[in-house]
Order: sequence, then C-alpha cells, then structure tokens
Amino acid sequence: MKKALLLIYLSFVAISCAKPDVVFIVVDDLNDWIGVMGGHPQSKTPNLDALAAQGVLFTNAHCNAPQCGPSRTSFLNGLYPKSTGRYFNSTRRPAFLGDQPMQGITSKNAPKNPVILHQHFKQNGYRVVSGGKVAHGNTAKLKGQVDAYLNRPQDVRGKFTDDKANLWGEGGPHNHADEQTGDYKVSKWAIEEWRKAGEKPLLMTVGFYRPHRPFNAPKAYFEKFPLESIQLPQVQADDLDDLPPYGKALARSNAHKDLFKPRTVHEQILHLGGEKEWKYMVQSYLACINYVDVQIGRLLDELKVNPRKRDTVIVLTSDHGWNLGEKTHWCKAAIWRNTTRVPFIVVSPGVAKAGLRNNQPISHVDIYPSLCDFAGIPKPGHLEGRSILPLLKDPSATRDFAFLSYGPQNTAAQSERYRYLRYEDGSEELYDHKKDPHEWTNLIANEKYQAMRKKMRTRVIGFQGE
Repeated sequence: MKKALLLIYLSFVAISCAKPDVVFIVVDDLNDWIGVMGGHPQSKTPNLDALAAQGVLFTNAHCNAPQCGPSRTSFLNGLYPKSTGRYFNSTRRPAFLGDQPMQGITSKNAPKNPVILHQHFKQNGYRVVSGGKVAHGNTAKLKGQVDAYLNRPQDVRGKFTDDKANLWGEGGPHNHADEQTGDYKVSKWAIEEWRKAGEKPLLMTVGFYRPHRPFNAPKAYFEKFPLESIQLPQVQADDLDDLPPYGKALARSNAHKDLFKPRTVHEQILHLGGEKEWKYMVQSYLACINYVDVQIGRLLDELKVNPRKRDTVIVLTSDHGWNLGEKTHWCKAAIWRNTTRVPFIVVSPGVAKAGLRNNQPISHVDIYPSLCDFAGIPKPGHLEGRSILPLLKDPSATRDFAFLSYGPQNTAAQSERYRYLRYEDGSEELYDHKKDPHEWTNLIANEKYQAMRKKMRTRVIGFQGE
C-alpha cells in the first residue's frame, strides 16, 4: 500500500514539475482592431477575444520597431534594434531623414553572437517547431535551428468576385475556399504538429500572415462588413498642425517608398474615390482580420487538449501596429501609438487570474525572457528585455518605460499614461493617453507638462546612448 502511494506521489511530482508546452503566435500587421481592445467598433474577433478572457490582455504593449523585419529580428533575439543593427525593412533613405545610420549596430553594449529564441529552447530540451511567417528575410537560418519547419504558404490568386482593385492593385473578396488559403494551411500544419506526442516539451512558434496585404480573403468575410455601414477611423482635420516639420514629413511618408508621388497613400485613396474608397480599405482590413481570427481559432480549439499531458502556455501578439488614415498616415513605419501598439495576450495556467487587463508598458524585447520564465528554463545573458512574469504574478506591479525606435535617433518612450517622441533633429512630441488616446494634441509646449517632458527626454537620450 505504501509503495503504491509512493508511486502515485512520484507520478504527481513528475507531472507537476514537467515543463509546459509553449505556443507563441505572431500575427502580421494587426493593430488594436480586435474586439476586446476596442480599436474599431465593427471588428469581429471572437477567437482572440475568447483567448483574452482565458488569460491576461496587455493593453499597453508595443513593438520595438514598426516594420516587419526589424521587429521580428528584435523579438527573436531579445535585443533592441540598436543592438541588432536593423531599424528598417529598406535602407533606402527617405528625403526627410537626416544623416542617422540606416543600418548597423549603434549600441556600445550590444552583445556578440546572441542565441536566437528557437536555438535556446532546443538547447534546453525542447522540441522546437516553427511555421508560417515568424522570421522575416532570414528564414533559412531559422529553418536550420528547428525540428520541423513550414515556410509561409503563398497566397492564392485570382477568382475575385468583381473587378474592383484598391490603390495597390489588389482585389478584395474572392471565391477560393478557406482550405486553399495560406493561413488555413499554416493552421492545419500547426494542428498536425501539436498532435504529435513525445516525451520532450514543445515550443511551437506560428506566424499568421493576414491582415498583411494583399487585402483579400474569401468573400464570406467581406460580406460580414457591408460597405455602406463601414465606420471610418476617428480623425481630426487639423491633427498635423501641432507637429514639428519632421513629424509632418513622417506622417506623409510610406515606408521609404514614393509610390504615388506627389500624393501620399492617404491622398491617393481619397483621389480614387473619396470616403467610399477609404471605407473600402477599412472594410478590406476588417475582413482580413476576421479571416485570420477564424484560422487562429481552429488552432486554439486544438490546444484545449494537450497530447503530452502538460500545461500549455500561449502568447499571442502582432509584429507591429497599422495606421488606416490616422494622422493622414497609412501602414506602419512611424512611432505614434497606432503604429507600435499591438495585441498582447498571455495564457499561463496557474500564474494569473483569467480575464485581467494590464496597462503597464511592455514591448517585444520582453518576449524572449518571458517565454524562458514561462518554460522554467534559464535566460541567456544577452537579453535586453525584462520578463513580464512579475506583472502576471502581481497585478499591482509597475513598469516605467518601453522604448521604441524608427531609426537609431528617432525614439519614443511609452509610460503607463504618456508617450514622448524625439526625432533626430531634436524636435519632440508629447501625448497624454488618458486624456487624448488618439494623440490629437501635442503637449510639448504646454507648461503643465514640462517636468514630464524633461524626465522622458532624459530617459530617451540615455537609452540612445547606451
């Protein structure tokens, strides 16, 4: 009898001490337009909303660089862009930029030969698989460091329901079935990998491509958002008036491309069809968000049963935000709130109460150390971020600033309430998100905010010089 009880006890200890499976999901170009974040009142994301209800939603999470390449390089290495040397997708210098470097490490403390996230988990006993768009521009290196790999499936083409095309020449609704689309195939692959039982714990990183362009999806997703009822983003006509010249130039830029010169992307949209064309773009983005939510939901349903009998940690985020006309800006490639703010959901069994929201400032550089803590493995010494585990264990815990960059000398500091921007020419912006969530009023010259301006300026200059 005692022997049987001992075996039961040892089995219980073995299960309780077992490392969890870790699923890291990254969505491409998804801003705060998900239901639970309220970024757009018409967004339909039941699966992401349900995931947030199971865990903790971080409402003040940001990418460290607002473009795919530098953002993913940052979080996969656990380093700021100043330590990876990658700030932009393209090193072509826009006319308004000064002489700041377009690439290359600028941090004097940058570590040498950092270990990428996947390699570190593999070295610590995990089976590591990765599918879809997780890395950007260096997929061969990632492929060589994992046990199973799926390159991002190509988008389906043609079979559009009409001849309508947006300013980028992209059709919208099409007649392909979900099963033929790229993100469905990513979800299918991830489900198959999840079902493979084994003795090792699993790290699975999954990259979903929508709502990244091209803005098309099966017609059923467009039909959920009738064009005539589409609500446009909230904007203010004179929003750029209190910006410095550098900020105005950034608002009119489009990721180092002059596609519609002399018009900006926003001006080209209005030129093609006024507010109706703008609504079509918003409809397309909402449809693509709903489409990817469905594909993610298929995977999340599968994660409810763990074939390895382990706890399952889920972390979901996006690589950066997206503007759809706010500040007359489109896409990414800026350091206002809409371009850096991302969904960030953590489900970690037994650590935090489900359904909580946390507004402390965190950023993608915190992902790597957090995943290590969730997995119970040591953190490598090169990491520059901080684990968010203390924020999960103690909802009253606080953070000071998150630092975000669009070039080594264009930096934003985000606190729980304020955002400060400093450009390479020394010009500045300051916003109070409690009173002004849309960043319509630049407070940089307001006497009441000079102490905050000085504090945040000092921290930004210090961050740039480290």
